[in-house]
Amino acid sequence: MSKEPRKIPAAFRGYLLPRSAHDSLVQTRDQLRLLAQFTEARGDQPENLYVLSDALSELFERVAGYVDDALAAVIEDPNVD
Repeated sequence: MSKEPRKIPAAFRGYLLPRSAHDSLVQTRDQLRLLAQFTEARGDQPENLYVLSDALSELFERVAGYVDDALAAVIEDPNVD
């Protein structure tokens, strides 16, 4: 029995995405959808839209945090050539 490194098909080489990274990406998606809802036209005057800058700032900070969390959790597969 040899102790050779196991061979991983090329289709599976790359990065491992832990559950925590997946959860962060899902939260990012949800926050981006919320931003889209905030900015979609409503009412009789769609050219007028009022979104508080504090609300946008908070959402952007939250999305950036989720992306940071996801990127920090991704593990490079050492078997990648």
